[in-house]
Amino acid sequence: MDELLPIGRFSRLTWLSIKALRVYDDTGLLRPAYVDPDTGYRYYAPEQAATARVIGTLRSLDMPLSSIREVLAESDPDRVRDLLDDYRRVLERRIDRHRHMLDRVETFIRKGAVMAYQISTRDTAPAEVLGTTYPATLDTLAETSSVAYHRLYAAIQAASGRPDGPPRLVYLELADDTWTIEACVPVAGLSAAPDGFSLHRAPGGLAAVTRHTGPYEELGLAYREVEAWIGAQGLAFNGAPYDVYLNDPSQVSDPSKLETEIVWPVSRG
Repeated sequence: MDELLPIGRFSRLTWLSIKALRVYDDTGLLRPAYVDPDTGYRYYAPEQAATARVIGTLRSLDMPLSSIREVLAESDPDRVRDLLDDYRRVLERRIDRHRHMLDRVETFIRKGAVMAYQISTRDTAPAEVLGTTYPATLDTLAETSSVAYHRLYAAIQAASGRPDGPPRLVYLELADDTWTIEACVPVAGLSAAPDGFSLHRAPGGLAAVTRHTGPYEELGLAYREVEAWIGAQGLAFNGAPYDVYLNDPSQVSDPSKLETEIVWPVSRG
């Protein structure tokens, strides 16, 4: 026991909080060398500090715990390099997106534009949709939605139905950390929902509508302007907002040419 470090000392040595060390223990990422069976107090071996620093550095780069676990479990240096190179490309794409968003904001400011989007109200038609609902965060939204749409279109084809309009992404609930999302596709020719999906009628009605041209990562800018516009017009929010994807991202090589319609149900007074 003399050579082991209590969790407090190990925390100071590695610059990881005690809370973080407990999380890494609970998830199996970094187990203590010894846990006192009577007190539950955790002790670490000095040689575990190197692993802890690796974890801390990768977490500071927002690498998911599952990816860090894969890096730590790999004994082949070439494979470790490949894993880190994969994440390096993720970071580079993220930097490119953020740089593009900053450039766009700068353009808005230079133009002196209060409103960067043309927003209006429109009566939308109801639609029969096949959907799937799932949790997502801002960081996982693109990946989880891509998987959801692949499953949706495969299910529609397997059930001998057909798409009857562009796909939608409905923001059912936007909590601070985790959102509740529905990916759905207007359909025809389906009498029942395939297993794991919901077939229902999406209501129509009055909505504030605008079109966003550009990467999906910039949709937040458009939503903020639509929300402000609704308030300025004296309208009331009347349902979950949603995206309508007007062109297929797999067919558009330049993200600046992606077309998305934003639809936010509203009511008057």
